[in-house]
Amino acid sequence: MTNRVRYKNFDQLSFADLLVYSKLPEHPFWSCVESKIDFSFADTLCAVLYTGMGQRPYAPSLKLKVHLIQAYYVLSDRLVEEKIIGDLFIKRFLQVPVDFFGFDHSTIGLDRTRMGEAMFRACHLYILAQMYSHGLWGDKNEQWIIDSFPTSIHMVRRGAYRLIKHAMIRLVQHLRKQAPKPVRMAAESLPLDAMGVRLSSAATSADFMLAYSKLVAQAYGLLQWFNNENIKPLLEDWKGYSRSQELQAILIRILEENSRPVDPDHHGTKTDLPADVQFEKTPYDKRPKDRIESAVDPEARTAFKRSKATTGYKTQNLCTTEGVILDIRTVPANEHDQDATADMVATLQHFFGQTPAALLGDAAYGHGRHRMKLARQGIQVVAPVQQSPNPTGLFQATRFTYDVDKDIFICPNGEQSVRRSHSPKLEGTQYRFAKKTCLACPLYTQCTHSQSGRSVFRSDYANLYEQAQAYNESLAGQADLLKRYVVERKNNELKNDCGLGLTRTHSRATLQLKALGAAMVVNLKYMVRKLLNPKPGFLRHARSALG
Repeated sequence: MTNRVRYKNFDQLSFADLLVYSKLPEHPFWSCVESKIDFSFADTLCAVLYTGMGQRPYAPSLKLKVHLIQAYYVLSDRLVEEKIIGDLFIKRFLQVPVDFFGFDHSTIGLDRTRMGEAMFRACHLYILAQMYSHGLWGDKNEQWIIDSFPTSIHMVRRGAYRLIKHAMIRLVQHLRKQAPKPVRMAAESLPLDAMGVRLSSAATSADFMLAYSKLVAQAYGLLQWFNNENIKPLLEDWKGYSRSQELQAILIRILEENSRPVDPDHHGTKTDLPADVQFEKTPYDKRPKDRIESAVDPEARTAFKRSKATTGYKTQNLCTTEGVILDIRTVPANEHDQDATADMVATLQHFFGQTPAALLGDAAYGHGRHRMKLARQGIQVVAPVQQSPNPTGLFQATRFTYDVDKDIFICPNGEQSVRRSHSPKLEGTQYRFAKKTCLACPLYTQCTHSQSGRSVFRSDYANLYEQAQAYNESLAGQADLLKRYVVERKNNELKNDCGLGLTRTHSRATLQLKALGAAMVVNLKYMVRKLLNPKPGFLRHARSALG
């Protein structure tokens, strides 16, 4: 396909520019990156983002370098603008004149948004392909490692009342600012006074119930207004209505998760409920676990691990045992670690035709379902097998012997299980022993406290776990499990050196862009260390610098 887009160029650098740049020593990082990576792929890749008409844009290859500079130094858009203006090493890397100061911080932010996740991921894959051509990864017996780390966004967790109000305010503000004039005029008649109610500290529970019920009722009325037969024709001329539909969907879900109608038949039995209340808060234990907690960041979630809460997201990092980051994903904090793994590996198999000899992970990636899914992709999972000790401290399940032929368990006293029941939810079978046999057993007090007899659970993936445990205990398995320290080091670099541990943004889409930029920078650092030996430094002697 012919690229018809023509980009801005700076023609040939002036003699004064060349003289200044020639006096600079080689930069230990940027000069090496420029000599090893060809960034021209971005000009063709991102051509679809431009029409080829009007004012010529800056070349995408130039702007990709700007985003890499931002990720390398962990700078805001404004500080990147200052960095480009005042740093000669950066100007030389960008191949712009010494007196160039044309980049505006808003341009940098808009370009990042225009490229989006798909383009950033494509750029990451192109750089990864060039590293592959340099022989930095892709060996036949190469092993990959996967792990995750929390990315906290310091999100404010609101109660049900404030959450609904906030979602309504965002929808109404978008309506008033972006809708055509006929739509705005029609919306003036909407009753929305409940959004402005502020309850004092002296308000009673009855006052709060009334305010909450009125707010929910007006929220449903606002949503119903968009479906009114007289309003629908007006919405057809609203080009930005798709964003309004997104905000409506967020509000609907928040209402469904946090409120419920009061049953009129039982209204009189609740003496503490005012007569005018139509809606009430859904009890906390009745709300879904995967509920929205912020109207601004509807994808953010809260997860608890070892009594520590993480509000926001977590970053999945897939890398080689040598330290090359192959893929990186930003997922909600409560998403299970193993959920994104198969797709991440499949992406690399599709683009590069590479399948690792083994995928290393911690116990979170060792579930049987996860092992079977990756086995179908031709991948062996090496991860610790989670043990489920008996919480009562009595006989562990390992004291019972499983007879494969008879499909029964034999207890330490030699008795056999008499019945079994399979649980699709638990993905396993519960084997039960006879009540009379257990109560008469001399080992009863050491085995169970149950008056109904002992039961033993066997997972549907028990054979997989036994094979995995046997490999983990072998010398080869022990050596493989020790290789996981590499991903811990890479996680530390992404979190602390690249700023993913403490971010200035909230949305998952923006965090994903920052994560991909950080992954590209970490890979470029790895490439410089491997391809240039000894490690480069500043050459301070003029003759050496010019030579």
